[in-house]
Amino acid sequence: MQNQNINKVLIIRLGAIGDVVHTSALFHAIKKQYPDTIIHYLTSELIKPLIIEDKALGKVLTINPKFKLFSGETINLIKEVKKEKYDAVINLQPSLKTKIIVKLANIRNVSNYRKTFKLHAVKNFWQTGLKLFPDIKEEESLKLFLPSGVIENAKEILKNYKRPYFVINAGGILSKRQGRTYPVEKWIQLGNKLREKYDGTIILNGAKEDKDLLAPLNIINNSVNLIGELPLIDSVGVISLADYMISGDSGPLHIATALNVKSVGLYGSMPINRTGCYSNGINIKSDKKCVPCNRRKCKYLKKTHKLYAPCMEEIDVNTILETLEKL
Repeated sequence: MQNQNINKVLIIRLGAIGDVVHTSALFHAIKKQYPDTIIHYLTSELIKPLIIEDKALGKVLTINPKFKLFSGETINLIKEVKKEKYDAVINLQPSLKTKIIVKLANIRNVSNYRKTFKLHAVKNFWQTGLKLFPDIKEEESLKLFLPSGVIENAKEILKNYKRPYFVINAGGILSKRQGRTYPVEKWIQLGNKLREKYDGTIILNGAKEDKDLLAPLNIINNSVNLIGELPLIDSVGVISLADYMISGDSGPLHIATALNVKSVGLYGSMPINRTGCYSNGINIKSDKKCVPCNRRKCKYLKKTHKLYAPCMEEIDVNTILETLEKL
């Protein structure tokens, strides 16, 4: 089956990691309905390893997300895009700069993404594709494919540790968005209770810039601290072997759900109906009246030195344990 007007399409989403993972439902829906359509993807070099193995994509192009218009890199990209002769573009990152790239590449058939908090991100991206591919059906799950070598590396890293594997993704403390990270003290409580109850291994995951702030997590019994130790793709390989993932709203959480890892998402400021676990997971929401505020900065943290928003602080460790039981 072939869309008569579109033989070759370019999808653009430079980041963030979770957003790119969420777009997988769209390009797989297109490939399923129109298997002969060639789909290329433009993203960042950091994220490329996450999608390069996906057979739904014929090619992955890259550019620095902070690219400057008319730099050598951008001019070369425009030439490459022009050379590919795309029939259409699904621009899921419709900044002025990406719109200019599309225009200079002389691609006229364009569907630009419009963000709405009334829909989950996955459905929001899918609806953007509907404008060009009106027959595509919604996918029930996300998809992520890893090179076999990555899986083997992960097995080697974890070979001396006992299952079940619980990944605690504690990163994002220093991110621009507050209200998405769980307090270190509560992670320690949770990790030790998981160890006592299941006699497994606690795998600590997080951003490199948070490494010092997360050092107290080393006190968790039978834990392996991989925070800032692995390249992104190897960290994803470890997540793929996990039995469970517990995390605030983050790229690793959405990676886990795409890899069919049972996940618990902890939600404070972020709206679950927009970025909650799309599949393979259960979301826990704070009961504070201001939730979800979707603010970058928490109003309760102004003029304080506190790291954690009250909405995340109030999520009870026992609630997380009970939710894991449901999974």
